[in-house]
Amino acid sequence: MKINFQFYKKYKLPITINPLEYGKLIFNIDNINIISITPKTIAVITQFNEINEVKFFRNGDFIFSYKDYKLDDNHFTRKIKNKTFTFKNNVLIETTITLES
Repeated sequence: MKINFQFYKKYKLPITINPLEYGKLIFNIDNINIISITPKTIAVITQFNEINEVKFFRNGDFIFSYKDYKLDDNHFTRKIKNKTFTFKNNVLIETTITLES
C-alpha cells in the first residue's frame, strides 16, 4: 500500500493511523513506537485506544506534536494546534481551523 503524505509547514506527515506505515520501526515497547520517517525525521507515536499522540522530531530536535483520532477503519482526524484535518481512505477531505479567543 502506497502511503500519501500531508504537507504541514515544510514537513511530510504520513497520512495513516497505523504507526507501522509511517516508515521504519526503530523501537517498540508497550504502546510506544519510534519510527524513522526519513533518515533525518523521527516520529514517537504513543498509542491509546482510538488515539495516537505523535511527537515529530527533525535532526534530533522536537518540532511539534499532534493527535490522530480514529473514527472508523477508513476515517480519522488529525489535530495540530488549532487545525483539524479529516482523512478518509488516506485522502484529505476536510480542513477546519478553530479561532482562539
